[in-house]
Amino acid sequence: MDKIIDAQRVISTAEEKRDIAESVLLRLCACWERFIDEHLVDCVNRDHTKLSKHFAVTIPNNPPWDLCHALIIGSSYKDFRSFGDLKGYSKKILPDNSNPFLQVSTAHTKKIDEVYAIRNYLSHYSAASRRALRNVYKNVYHMDRFLEPGQFLLAYSARRFWTYFDSFKGASADMQAWY
Repeated sequence: MDKIIDAQRVISTAEEKRDIAESVLLRLCACWERFIDEHLVDCVNRDHTKLSKHFAVTIPNNPPWDLCHALIIGSSYKDFRSFGDLKGYSKKILPDNSNPFLQVSTAHTKKIDEVYAIRNYLSHYSAASRRALRNVYKNVYHMDRFLEPGQFLLAYSARRFWTYFDSFKGASADMQAWY
């Protein structure tokens, strides 16, 4: 992103830079979702006692990855609309002492939720997602004017974009410290 922000020749227009910033944010969310899925499966593999009770099934010791994934995610995409949703779901299937998601700081979770408001808007461009993003702009950044996400992300030398990126890294570090 530093190269994109500073680029003058290959990516010369502000519009191109905004489009790329939005694309990077979408990709960041997709990587985070894969990371979350993998960690949920790993945690269940380590301690599946609560998941067994949740589904009222018997799970063998050290269940295979595919079984854990099938029980947690199922045959369809599991969507967490916020970090609170993820924490709530993880509390249903993981004992607290086997749940690294509970260790993620509130500061990181708030920023990740902001990113997901942006992602939802970029994914749907719906009136509801626009209202949700406008609420983030207004309540967190005290902005009255709606900016398209690329413009918002790259303002102030892309400080917001880097803050968001650092929140994902920080959440990962919080979880790693738990391990």
